[in-house]
Amino acid sequence: MNFLENTPDIPITPLLPENNEIIPVGILPMQSGFISDIGEEYVRAFEMVQEDNPGSFLLPVVIDAGSNTTTGLSAWKTLKSSYPNSSIVVTVASWTTNVVYPDAADEEMVQIALGSAVVNRSRLDDYLVRFTPGVEQESPVLAEYLDQYDRVVILGGNNDYALGYINALKSLIPEKIVNIVQYDPDNLSGSLDLTSVKENNPDIILLLSVSEAGAVVEMIRNNNISTPLVGTRVIERNTLLESPVTEGLIFTTPALNRSEPFFSRYREKYGEEATFYGAEGYDAMTILYDAVQACGDDQKCLSSWFTETEYPGSLGDVRFDENRVAYYPLEFKIIRNGTFEQYEWMMQDQ
Repeated sequence: MNFLENTPDIPITPLLPENNEIIPVGILPMQSGFISDIGEEYVRAFEMVQEDNPGSFLLPVVIDAGSNTTTGLSAWKTLKSSYPNSSIVVTVASWTTNVVYPDAADEEMVQIALGSAVVNRSRLDDYLVRFTPGVEQESPVLAEYLDQYDRVVILGGNNDYALGYINALKSLIPEKIVNIVQYDPDNLSGSLDLTSVKENNPDIILLLSVSEAGAVVEMIRNNNISTPLVGTRVIERNTLLESPVTEGLIFTTPALNRSEPFFSRYREKYGEEATFYGAEGYDAMTILYDAVQACGDDQKCLSSWFTETEYPGSLGDVRFDENRVAYYPLEFKIIRNGTFEQYEWMMQDQ
């Protein structure tokens, strides 16, 4: 692996442009815990961008932030103690992003938030860049879809991601939600009680699940619950296709530009298809490398780079609003005959 992983004291001797100082960039993905597979896809994408930029003076420092708030905070403390003057950090997953955000904002660090559908943003003068529009962009799309049903049950993990969507949907379709069931993703069998789901006789179940989605669907079907299922973008994993019980699962997802070379390179290198996680990681790191090439570690310059640039990438045409929140088209997919297919439905008249 080319990235420095948990090794802040290793002597650095890359080939660098003359007179340029090394710029360490802390990267905090989830390399352990219940979504370590997602973290691995991000890291693979980051490495591919590094391969595209030999001799860059940007130094990625990868530290495992795990799959919960405690390990995310530990990774952040490790980064700060090892690189106290670092000015750029990349956080992956909502809980890590939210743990890091207050300190990063206070220290005027550029924070790139990936895989973070829910960000508790509280300051107008921060340098946060959000590549995952998340709840703000996606909850109205979900609400429009769910509005065709009368009885909606929501299942989700006990984390910032699920809570953000729950709060948004409570506001958008309060009369449709008949039950909310939360569980511990690290202890699924012991914490997910489906009894109340059966008792509420839902017309549809919204899954706010991540990599545990396959196991959640299996538990639902094994309890003789045949209710239609819908999820959000984070549910998309190649492993979902391995189980016949996921047939018919519908979920939101970015309308990826599969013609981008990233996807064929990833398939050739790793023997599987990249999902939007890899696409997001590849696009974000590519733009960051370009920004650092132009700005060095000047936070104001880096920040303005993301508001002034539209980037055609693996996610499609990515543009940022004045608050540095990315926007790109969404669509629905469905698992049909063991493959992910585009799913179209007729929106109700307004």
